[in-house]
Amino acid sequence: MAELTAKQWGTRYSAQRGLYEQYADRLRALLADVLTSAGIDVVQIESRAKTVGSFVEKITRKSHDDDPIGTMTDLVGLRVITYYLEDVGRIGELIAREFEIDQENSSDKAIDLASDQFGYLSAHHVVRLGPSRRELAEWAPFASITAEIQVRTALQHAWAAVSHKVAYKSAALPEPIQRRLSRLSALFELADEQFSSLRDASAATDSEYRQQVDRGALDVPVDTSSIGAYLDGGRGDVLTTWFQRHGFDVTTREDENRRRRARSALVSALKTVGLGTLVDLHAFLADAARTDAAIELVRTVYEADGHRPRGSLEDLLTMTVTAALDFGERPGTPYLTEQWSETLRRVRRDDTTP
Repeated sequence: MAELTAKQWGTRYSAQRGLYEQYADRLRALLADVLTSAGIDVVQIESRAKTVGSFVEKITRKSHDDDPIGTMTDLVGLRVITYYLEDVGRIGELIAREFEIDQENSSDKAIDLASDQFGYLSAHHVVRLGPSRRELAEWAPFASITAEIQVRTALQHAWAAVSHKVAYKSAALPEPIQRRLSRLSALFELADEQFSSLRDASAATDSEYRQQVDRGALDVPVDTSSIGAYLDGGRGDVLTTWFQRHGFDVTTREDENRRRRARSALVSALKTVGLGTLVDLHAFLADAARTDAAIELVRTVYEADGHRPRGSLEDLLTMTVTAALDFGERPGTPYLTEQWSETLRRVRRDDTTP
C-alpha cells in the first residue's frame, strides 16, 4: 500500500479532530479542578487541538512514522501559566500524580540548559490518562490519545512569545542579537526569583502584623497587610456584629482577588480621611455614637438607592468611614462609585434641610 501524502494524512486528521478538541476541553477542566483542589492560583490555562494546517506542516517538515496521528504527541496541547516559579514544579508533581508520563518525550528546559546558558524555559509533560481514569466511561474515548502539557511562569511565557517573534524573522540570528536575547532571558529569570522573594516577604509581613495586632500593638501604618491582621481576628467579629445590629447582611463571601481589592479600597478611604494608622482607626471606632450615626447614614444611602443593606465587612467599613469623615465634593471616589457618592451628598443635604 502506497504511503499517504501529508495532505492525505491531513484529511484523515481533519475527520477526527473533533474528538481531539473535546479532549482538550476536558483536560483543561480537569486541570483547573486539580489546581483548585491543591490551592494553586494560576494566570490561565490554555488548551487547543492542533490545527489541520499545523499538523500537515509538521509532517511535511519532519520525517514521520507510518501513523503520524497515532504517534504525534502534541495533537492535544495545554499550557498552564503560573504566577510563581516554584509552582511550575508543584504543578509538575500534580500532573505526575494524575497522568501517565511519557518520560522519553517529556522535558524540562530549565534542567536541559547548562549553568552558563540562558534561553527558553518551560516544563513539557507528555501524558496519557492513567489506568483508573481510562476505565471510566466518560474518559474511554480518549484513552489512546497523548497530550502535551506545558507549564511555565508568566514571565517565561512573555519571553518565549517575544523571542519567538524576533527569531521567526531570521532563522539564524546574528550573534550580537542572540546574545542580547540571552541577556534578556537572564533578567526575566532573575525577575521570576524576585517575585517569589517578594511574595515570601509579604507573607512574613502579614505574620508580623498579626502578632503585633494580637498583642494590641496598633501603632502601625494602614495597608492591606495591617488591615487584614486587624479584621481577621476578634475585632472583625465585633465589627460584623455591630453592622448586623444595624440591619446589615455581612454574610457576603468574597473570593481572594475581590477581598484584596476591597481591602485596598478601605486603605485608600482611611488615608483620604486622615486615619493613617491602626491606632487612628481604633480611636475612630471607639467613638460609638459617631460610628453608629455613620452606619445609619450608610443604611439610608442603601435604601435611597433601592438596595438591601449588605456587603463585605471591608466594603461596609469603607462606606462608614467615608460617611463619617469625607465631606469633599465627591465623597468616597474613586474607591466607591459615583452613584454612591451622589446619593450620600443628597441624603446629607436632605437631612440638613429645615
